[in-house]
Amino acid sequence: MATTDKYDRQLRLWGASGQRSLGNTLVVLIGSSACGTETLKNLVLPGVGSILVVDDDDDDAAAAPDVGNGSASDSSAGVMKAQASPELTESLLKFSSPSSNFFLPSPSSSSSHNDDDDGKKLSNAAHACALLSELNPDVNGYHCTVPSLEGVDYTTFLKTLMENPPSTSEDDNGTTTTTTAAAAATTPKKILVIAADQPSSVTLPLSHACHIQSIPLLAVRSYGLLGYVRIQTASPYHCIIEAKPAHRIPDLRLSAWPLFDGLKDVASSVKNLDEIEDTKDHSHVPFVVILLQALEKWRGTVSAPVNDDPATARPRYPETFAEKAAFRKLVPEMAKNINNEINFEEAVREAHLVWADGRISEDVKMVLERVDEESFFGAAIQSDMEVEGGSNSPKIPSHVLQFQLLALALKRFLKQNDDYPPLEGTIPDMTSDTTRYVALQEAYQQQAGKDRSAVSELVKSLLEECKQKSNGCDLRVSTPTDDEVLTFCKNARYLRILETRPLYAEYKLQDPASPVVSNLSKTLSSSMDNMPNFESIQSDARDDLLMSTMDPYETDPVHTPMLWWIALRACDAFYDRHQHYPGKHDQELALEADANEVYKCMVQIATSMGLAECDLIKEHLLDQVKGKDLAREVVRYDEAEIHNIAAVVGGVASQEAVKLITGQYVPFDDTYVYNGIVSTAGVYRF
Repeated sequence: MATTDKYDRQLRLWGASGQRSLGNTLVVLIGSSACGTETLKNLVLPGVGSILVVDDDDDDAAAAPDVGNGSASDSSAGVMKAQASPELTESLLKFSSPSSNFFLPSPSSSSSHNDDDDGKKLSNAAHACALLSELNPDVNGYHCTVPSLEGVDYTTFLKTLMENPPSTSEDDNGTTTTTTAAAAATTPKKILVIAADQPSSVTLPLSHACHIQSIPLLAVRSYGLLGYVRIQTASPYHCIIEAKPAHRIPDLRLSAWPLFDGLKDVASSVKNLDEIEDTKDHSHVPFVVILLQALEKWRGTVSAPVNDDPATARPRYPETFAEKAAFRKLVPEMAKNINNEINFEEAVREAHLVWADGRISEDVKMVLERVDEESFFGAAIQSDMEVEGGSNSPKIPSHVLQFQLLALALKRFLKQNDDYPPLEGTIPDMTSDTTRYVALQEAYQQQAGKDRSAVSELVKSLLEECKQKSNGCDLRVSTPTDDEVLTFCKNARYLRILETRPLYAEYKLQDPASPVVSNLSKTLSSSMDNMPNFESIQSDARDDLLMSTMDPYETDPVHTPMLWWIALRACDAFYDRHQHYPGKHDQELALEADANEVYKCMVQIATSMGLAECDLIKEHLLDQVKGKDLAREVVRYDEAEIHNIAAVVGGVASQEAVKLITGQYVPFDDTYVYNGIVSTAGVYRF
């Protein structure tokens, strides 16, 4: 069907709510590398609300005052140091020499090709912002240049962005200015930070600031033929309502007892299949009714058609393998001609729905266990300290509180309904006459509506309890809309949360001798104390990583992405100690010396991660000959940017960014590693 909506195809993936979430998000890119600009390009095209490119610049004349340390905004004037995207001119599109970044000229390019119309040299951030903003006029582009990314106070910077995000307006003379006096309609409600190809001296303070401010962070890296994407979820966790599993079991409640009234009425309206003489009518009975009648007939063949527990008087359902096989055999025997009756073929195919437990899964139970009423009431009530800005403890984001409100209502609903979640209210396509199919559809929709109404009432009672406990203070939660309740109830069987360790906590465990980690040790220690479940997350991650070593790359284990990630991590450790990456000096002795030091870092990191006894690590990394070959390869790269590798990594990063922004689909946990040498990848929890 023809459409004029340029977002039509992606709306089929994440819907109108997902598109609104994109439009309400400010994406902050720290570093305008090839990997960073590729990631941002793939977010600009689908219509993210606004972008802010932050980078340093070798030209002091192009560098604005430092961000953070109180200079990020002028509170009296309300003016951000971020500037609106410069107008795209023909000169910005001309690169005098090839560049590894399609959005920036090479450092050797003539300066005239990097100037604006006034002849003023544009910074890398401004240049990248102009070219990226041109891709989608719906996106507001901003840029900010600082003397050094390592000197930014990221906590102050992010706090300022959250309170006063940049916005574009025109003054009386028609001049475009960037202010923080944005209208509510243009103010982004979410922030996502992307750190592109940055050393630990930048990523660790940034990681800490994002964790404190409850902002999700993506660390992306393209290094020679290798790359990775690391997700750091916002604290306390990333909640996922629309997980959209690949295989979704129809929610028909055939195994629930008693059946809800609407389903019983439809089932009873169809007389015994053995008594239906009309073959056309017989071949158009919905498979749902066929299975229910087959279940009654099967119960007549077993010795105990009702369970022993007199309190429930629940009828028997097939449980053992033999019972299920007998039931499957019974269904086609009820057909007049199984080869001509598709409805009976459907019944045989969907027979498992008779014994499939419709109660919530263990995964959902784990999600609900993380939501506590007492903690919710405490976080949902805005205290006087928060109003006055006197509290330094991180606040739970409002969208997480809304999720917790609905989750608590679901917990109460489950207690009242034998752990059965609200009915989804949809039925799959099936062979049936129109009258019976419509009646069946209406029965499920009506019951789903009743369940949603029950959840809405529970939400109201929770909000009322919250108001009673607030003592007149404002609440940070509100009544969910009907659409929000509908979406939550339809996806209650697949709720998920994702919680990753902060990047700085990971680095501290992997390389405790790092000078960067040592300088931040006091801050890092106090912050990890605020994560009561850090040890359990760390332990689970260690177990997962040990399991991953048992699944090496089939063709040649040396190309297992985990090994190359350790080599990349060793390059970061090298940078921490020398302020440059290995391979800077091209003399043979210098390269070999760098490779030796990188190899020592690799061994130390693998040992700190508890991998020293793994066969894969011992054979391909701790073995000096093979391990040094890995080190020499990454030293050979000399931090090179290869744009096609950056494009792959940026594509993966933007896909995960959309998941984090929309709250739909399940992001990976927590690091994606790409080996471009043999074009393979792996996901690990380091």
